[in-house]
Amino acid sequence: MYVTFDLITALVVTGACTAGVLVYRRTAPSESATTALSRGERLAVALGAAATVIVIGSYLGSGFRGIEHGVRSMVSAR
Repeated sequence: MYVTFDLITALVVTGACTAGVLVYRRTAPSESATTALSRGERLAVALGAAATVIVIGSYLGSGFRGIEHGVRSMVSAR
């Protein structure tokens, strides 16, 4: 079994980590807030954002590869 590491994977992972950190920091309670999310709730929201980035990024990455594969097959058919 071979595992490959490509640019799209690196971009998706970087985007997911960045989104998770930004969401976690953005949901921090302000000083004047009367109610706030707990640390666990903030972590759950951040993980959900990271998972969303991974799903969307992997879908787009597969789409680009699928288009590339389709163009290659069309060119080779000529």
